[in-house]
Amino acid sequence: MKSSNEMELSSAKACFAFLKQAGLKIGTFISDRHKSIAQWIREEEPDTKHYYDIWHIAKSVTKKLLKAGKESGCEVILKWQKSIKNHLHWCATSTFPGFGAFIVAKWKLLVRHLRNKHKEHPDPLFQECSHVHALSSRQWFKVG
Repeated sequence: MKSSNEMELSSAKACFAFLKQAGLKIGTFISDRHKSIAQWIREEEPDTKHYYDIWHIAKSVTKKLLKAGKESGCEVILKWQKSIKNHLHWCATSTFPGFGAFIVAKWKLLVRHLRNKHKEHPDPLFQECSHVHALSSRQWFKVG
């Protein structure tokens, strides 16, 4: 093998073959954000639903937030990066499988939440924040 990417794809294929040979049907497969595996499953295993694991998604989002927070005037992002990562986890883990639009609605409310707007969100699927207690004083994002 030339690279770890090739090894990951080869290993995924070998695991699928082993499980299929054992008579198992693979309905769902969760992996890191490996593009070759995603493409292979999409093209060669169309009956298998493929998801990215939340840890790798959160890691990627956190890296982007840390980079953005180093830009001049964007330091407030650093104060919120842990809360944003937690919100991502909450969106994914508090929603039943198959309700992707609901996950997206929860994720989109974050933009308003960061500006201290907690009700009357525009998405009809999720119109207000779920926290039941008043939030402590924070540095909120400003529009513009």
